[in-house]
Order: sequence, then C-alpha cells, then structure tokens
Amino acid sequence: MTSYPSPAFRLGIVTGLQFEADIARRAVAASNAPGQDGIMVLSGGPGPENAGRAVAELMTFGVSALLSFGVAGGCAPDIPAGTAIVATAIHDLGAQGGSPPFYTNREWQRRLRSILLGNTLVEQAALASTDMSVVGSTEKQSIHADTGAAAVDMESATVARASVDAAIPFMALRVILDPADLNLPRSAMEGFTGTGETDSLAVLKSTMRRPNEIIPMVRLAISDHKARKALAKTADAAAPFFGAI
Repeated sequence: MTSYPSPAFRLGIVTGLQFEADIARRAVAASNAPGQDGIMVLSGGPGPENAGRAVAELMTFGVSALLSFGVAGGCAPDIPAGTAIVATAIHDLGAQGGSPPFYTNREWQRRLRSILLGNTLVEQAALASTDMSVVGSTEKQSIHADTGAAAVDMESATVARASVDAAIPFMALRVILDPADLNLPRSAMEGFTGTGETDSLAVLKSTMRRPNEIIPMVRLAISDHKARKALAKTADAAAPFFGAI
C-alpha cells in the first residue's frame, strides 16, 4: 500500500545547474502524486554561495527535508558515466581547516536505493563537495584516495550544513557525468554561466580555438548524454518525494 505525506511535508531540492532543476521539475510534475505541490526545486547556480542562497529561500518555504540533486564528477575508478550515487556522507573539502563528514539519513538512503534498484545503475557511497570545479583526473582520483568519495560536486556540503543547522534530514542524489579518468577540457568549463546555464556557442567557439580538445570534447559529450539520460531516468523513478518519505 502506498503512503502519502501529510500536507505539512515539504521537500526542498537544490541543484547547481538549470538543466538539473528542469529534469527534477518535470519528473515531479509527471508523477501526478498527492502532495507534489509541497515540493520546491531551486537552481541557484553552481557553487556553495549560490547553493546557500537557494537553501535560504527554501527555508522560508518551510521545508521538512532537503535534497541535493544533479550531476557530479566521478572520483572512484570503474564507476561509469550515468551511475547514480545515493550519498552516505558528504566530505566538505572547502571547509577551513577541514570538518567531520555530514552523514545522510540512513532510512532515506535505504528507501532511495530501493526505489532506484532495477531502474538505473546505482551505488551507495560518500560524496565530496568543494568550493571550486575539480577538472583533472589526478585531482579527482586523489579525492577518492583521501576520503573514499565516489564523486565530487560543489553544492552538497552547503545543503548538508544547512540541514544540520535546521535539524531536518538531508540527502544527496548525484549522477556521474565525467568519470574519474576523464580530464574536463577547458572549452567545456568556459561554457558554464554563473546562473547555472550552458552557453553552447561559447563552448563551440572555445573548442574551435583549441583543436587539440576536439577529441576530449567528443568523449565528454558522450558522457554528458549518458548522464543527462540517467539523471532523467533516476528522477522519473524517484519522483515526487525521492525517497524522503
């Protein structure tokens, strides 16, 4: 028997990129489930500062739980693009002097993994969160060696910290975009705007100025396609509540 939340339950979903928010919103709307009007999705833009502003706005909405959702860079070897990571913990690598990991809610982990099994590739593992983009394969693999994190993003630690401060549960659900052995080409990074959107023309112009990046860009494009498809499939399976209840 399916259970639905009380009218007071509200889930806040934070993304760094606009396409991630679009995917989450479409999945929530398509679920047609009771209580979906209690779910708010916000993309504040990439990075901890933007995530902080999004979280602050969600807090005024009176959220009962927070989810960090989107794509991430792979850190663990042999985890391919398109794999969903249900976070067990968040290592905040941007914290001054370091900080203990933030642990996600175990029941939420269990429910979300159960929902996703059979629908997409899924791993239950720790994530790392930084205050700047991690583009090199050596750096990504070093993060895994130092922390055990399977992937890295720029928003989840902010979401985790806000949740702890507010004494509400949190989760991070991230899909691997660039595997651990893939160096992100400079051309790809120049296409991201501060609002979390992608300037395709800027990417194309940058690639044309750097013909040596054409092959890496092709590989990245293939990984990006896999990740977006998997993120949509993950959202469709988990929406509207993403295992929060």
